[in-house]
Amino acid sequence: MGNIIHLGEIMKKETKQEYEQLAQTAKELIKAMCSMGYTCKDIEAGLDGRVSYRTLYRWLNGDSIPKRKKDIAALGQLYKKFKQDEK
Repeated sequence: MGNIIHLGEIMKKETKQEYEQLAQTAKELIKAMCSMGYTCKDIEAGLDGRVSYRTLYRWLNGDSIPKRKKDIAALGQLYKKFKQDEK
């Protein structure tokens, strides 16, 4: 039994670290886009409403963390698009 509990704790720790990394990535991407002159509402529109602007603000301020990797991937793609449009 002890091994099962220990394995569960390791998995929880890895999952927590993964979510913390997602949160950090989201925060950096949102900050970068905001520094380019975009607002969270602009980002929401660019994501086709996939993530609300209120959620983007929460991620930016660290009030909540992303739960879906696909949302962060979409955020990264949008950043690339904004970066290309900037040129």
